[in-house]
Parts: sequence; C-alpha cells; structure tokens
Amino acid sequence: MTVGQVAFVQRMKISSWLCLLSLCGPATVRTASADDGPVADQAQELHPIFVHPIRLRLHGGVGAAQRAKTGDGFSLAVLGGAQLMLPANKNQGYGIEVSYIQTDARNARRYVATGLFVENRLFGWFLMSLGFGAYVPLQEPRPIPVGISTKLGWNPDLHPVINPFVVFRADWIFDDRFQGVLSADGGLEFKF
Repeated sequence: MTVGQVAFVQRMKISSWLCLLSLCGPATVRTASADDGPVADQAQELHPIFVHPIRLRLHGGVGAAQRAKTGDGFSLAVLGGAQLMLPANKNQGYGIEVSYIQTDARNARRYVATGLFVENRLFGWFLMSLGFGAYVPLQEPRPIPVGISTKLGWNPDLHPVINPFVVFRADWIFDDRFQGVLSADGGLEFKF
C-alpha cells in the first residue's frame, strides 16, 4: 500500500467509529488542548444519524383482484407483510417492503413482492406512499414481473412506540397481462 492509501484507510476507520458512536445517541467527545488544563474538558456534541424514529410496519389486508383470465371478473385477494421505513425528515421517509400477495382464491396467482417505497405524511396522520418493486411468482417458474404500489390512509401518532394504521392500497402488477389489486390494509407500526 502507498502512504496515501494507508492514510485513507485510517481516516475511514476513524469516521466509521464516529458513525458507530453517533448511532448510540447523543454523546460527547472530549477534546484535549495544549495546556491540558480546565479548557481540556470542552465537549463537542455528536448528533445521532436518525433524529426521527425508524418505523417498522407489520400489515395484513383483504381486497379484490382481477382474475387470471380476461373476462373472469374479480377474485378475493389476501396480502400481508412487513415494511421498514427510514426517516428523511419529520414527515417523509423511504424504505423497503416484503409482502405476500395472493391475487386469486384458487391459488393461481401468488407473489412475494419486494420493493422500495417513499412516503409523505400530512397533518400528522394522513399517509401517502408510492413504491416500485418486483413481484416474484410462487407458482411455476416464469419471468419476474414488476409493479407499482400506492397507499393512502390513516397513520396517527397516538403513542411514542406503537401505533395503528389503516390504508387503502393499490398494486398494479405488469405480468403476462396487466393485473390490479385493490385492498384495505391495516396493522401496527413500531417506532424505534
């Protein structure tokens, strides 16, 4: 390694430790001065990376989905999963979701949906969310379709740790044919 590479690695180690310390919450770092007198007790505040809480949502729902064949009408849809959202600020966040979606009561169309979501909260309780992801089919092997998921609903801050939520959810799956799933989804949100 060259001298520049060694210096870079040392700076990365120091910044990694500072980042790890900041994850533990507000902390102080003692700075030493030249005379090492009473001025040496000066403290510098380290801020946590996430000032606002991380949100984990466990959800389940039921709704209606287009059947596998055109003209068959609608079928019962069942879904459930988990969503982990990181805060961007007080009212906005981004994260990932993993959900099981059964779009046909005859088990003809079942998916594990994984995707990225962004969300915005208005008035402290109204939740709007948009996500893009892959809908991995659980039946016979075939290409993995992509889709869009939207949510509108109620997500109040009633408790500092656990809160209920109810949303209207729409999944648009671009499989061998366009398939829509409209559902009422609800569950619990845990903040940490």
